[in-house]
Amino acid sequence: MATGTKAARKTLTGDDLRRMLDAGRASLEMNVELVNSLNVFPVPDGDTGTNMLLTMKSADDELRDLAAAADASQVAEAVARGTLMGGRGNSGVILSQYFKGWAQGLKGCRTFGGAEIAGALADASEAAYKAVSKPVEGTILTVIRAAADGAREAVEAKGAAPMEVWERACQSARKALETTPDLLPVLKEAGVVDSGGLGLVALLEGTLAYFRGEEVKPLDLETGQLAPGAAYLSATEEEAYGYCTQFLLQGAGLDLEMVRERMTAMADSAVVVGDASALMVHVHTYDPGSILSYGVSLGILTQVKIDNIDQQHQEFLELHRQPRQEVPVGVVAVVSGAGLQRLFRNLGCIALVHGGQTMNPSTRDLAEAAQEAGAASVVVLPNNSNIVSAARQAATVSSKPLHVVPTTSIPHGIAALLAFNPDADLQTNLSRMQEAVAGVRSGEVTTAVRSTSVNGVATREGQAIAMLDGEMVAAADTVTEAARELFRRAAPAPGSLATLYWGGGAREEDAGELATWIAANFPEVET
Repeated sequence: MATGTKAARKTLTGDDLRRMLDAGRASLEMNVELVNSLNVFPVPDGDTGTNMLLTMKSADDELRDLAAAADASQVAEAVARGTLMGGRGNSGVILSQYFKGWAQGLKGCRTFGGAEIAGALADASEAAYKAVSKPVEGTILTVIRAAADGAREAVEAKGAAPMEVWERACQSARKALETTPDLLPVLKEAGVVDSGGLGLVALLEGTLAYFRGEEVKPLDLETGQLAPGAAYLSATEEEAYGYCTQFLLQGAGLDLEMVRERMTAMADSAVVVGDASALMVHVHTYDPGSILSYGVSLGILTQVKIDNIDQQHQEFLELHRQPRQEVPVGVVAVVSGAGLQRLFRNLGCIALVHGGQTMNPSTRDLAEAAQEAGAASVVVLPNNSNIVSAARQAATVSSKPLHVVPTTSIPHGIAALLAFNPDADLQTNLSRMQEAVAGVRSGEVTTAVRSTSVNGVATREGQAIAMLDGEMVAAADTVTEAARELFRRAAPAPGSLATLYWGGGAREEDAGELATWIAANFPEVET
């Protein structure tokens, strides 16, 4: 994740800030399932980590439009703008205000040092507290403030360098996280630390790895129980929570304080942020209609999102109440990204290892995951050509029977899982899964990180490139053009099934448009 230690650096650039954010996001993504599993406040719906991660990803388009030489102020402003417009859920909207504080703290700064980091964290804490109608201690707010206090103390002690300031901020944030159950009774009752606070610690720790020139790793926390207790789960089983309702309100002369006051009176967990032209509104309510009607009376609503919290709560309970019974054969898969991780779990994986193209798990990671999985024999799906060798090596050192189906892409892994039958024996499953993988072609559209020429295909840095079965087959100026050329090169036979997965800066609408194009140009292919 990092190119080298930043320990001796006194001044950082806009590029450093980008890399700090990348490392923080990588850490959050690596720990997103853990964060989700602890989500009991304000409601136990299990989506805090996912919402924080999606909020960070919402800044991708803004950052992509910046010049490579953008200064620190410009990078911070782009992240603040992107996360405001794409904030998801209570935790995500609060996180957007954390980044708003960074933009305020680095305003006008081409470069920044330890003092500016401390100032930006202080502004981030202030902005986060202001976003919430009724701030509650023992939450992400407490952890952000502790990080800011730690950074300030480091600067006051000896005018510390950026890495020293960040180390102190992380130490203070960790300590604050450990105290959250003492500040918030529901956390004490459940026996967990605050999930939003944990997500913030993950973000900070990832950035610290960048400063130290280390790889980002899963969090190693000494905070006692990291799963809700049975008594808490039982006590909340019949609780009703209503709907998580969120939208972007756009208009002229919007009164933030008035809207926040009205939302607080109408609903719970109200978070309203923005300015006179655009407000992001998030509430929990039993009547989403009244909230939306009020918003319509003030301006134009977009990005309307309504989730049934009671349904999410039941899924949260089911996750923690699944009995750990050893099965004869189980599947462990290497997967990156909260959405794909959820898909693989739903398809029957008993354990996941975080990793992918830019973050390959080690032989030890795979062997340990197999050992801890609740299965007598384990099938490992590497889902990436760079991980197959490590998986095979893990099979030679594992104390438990471990077998590798050498999947080299996510679609291969999905095909293998769809062929897996938990009631069949090991050899039958291995045969079926390998046969299923052999019938799949896998394509991917991504962005070129440098100008090059591969297999006779020339591409410029920043262009969209199409990969078919691991080989670059096309380059184009837009993702849509690259995706269409990918399908032309794949030439799927009549009767084939094409499945589209979108992520990163893509949208569901983009996938829908591509599906329509496929239907028109490949009418005998089901999408």
